[in-house]
Amino acid sequence: MSKRWTWLLVGAIGVVIGIGLASWKTFPIEDMIARTTCAECHDVHGALEIAQVPAQSQVWILGDVPESTYFFVNDLFPLADETEGTSISLIDLLADYGVTDWEKVSIESLDGGLVTLERQYVTENSLLVPYVDGIRFKDVNLHESTWLKGVRFITVQGSETPLLLGDTQTSLGRLLMGDRTAVIAEASDALYSSPVDGQIYQGNYAHIYTGASLVSLLTAYPEATTFACTSQDSETVSYTREELQEAVIAPVSGLPSLVLPQYGQGSWVIGIESIVPEDGES
Repeated sequence: MSKRWTWLLVGAIGVVIGIGLASWKTFPIEDMIARTTCAECHDVHGALEIAQVPAQSQVWILGDVPESTYFFVNDLFPLADETEGTSISLIDLLADYGVTDWEKVSIESLDGGLVTLERQYVTENSLLVPYVDGIRFKDVNLHESTWLKGVRFITVQGSETPLLLGDTQTSLGRLLMGDRTAVIAEASDALYSSPVDGQIYQGNYAHIYTGASLVSLLTAYPEATTFACTSQDSETVSYTREELQEAVIAPVSGLPSLVLPQYGQGSWVIGIESIVPEDGES
């Protein structure tokens, strides 16, 4: 090889080495290598915190709690700043709402994701963090598939079973963690005279209640024609089997309640304590 080609080869190798060294400093190669696993990637992207941006998404706390309620994410993380580590543990959040003695919790996201955890697997590392316009659940002790984005419902199962259905003691939390159904109730027409063209416009407004249907209870007592429903205030109302066909047990005004979608709320039992057959039990 001639001296000229030798110097050209050396020069080419030098250029390659120079570009490599420059790239190592220019691109976050070390940082990229550190994110080679899903867990590390999720740890980086688990939360999004933007200065002075409120998030008004609602998160419901349901089930075996003193009162079913919701909070706004912005109240939990007011104008989250760009400080790393902004979070609250799931244990502390539940304690803030009076829930300290519980056995199981389920977390549901806006897109239908559902994660259920036994109490023993929920630790101080089980965190809620700000995420876009909502919150995200993350836990370094759990598989990344449990790290839900856009949490909407947190349902708790407690140790007590204060609700009697037939001869079975249960609770609202247990019912909401089982098979659920949604009913439309309290529908009404909204009429409005448009200031634009003077025409009357109409829309229908209603509420959706999600809870446990009474089909299994009715099936267990095929001969019963009426059922006695007692509230926490010890008031008892009797309903026929036909009236309970579409009924669900769902949270209303913060309490487990008997929802009868075909009737107005005045016919419901708010704060239900028991539903038992009045006849035909055998």
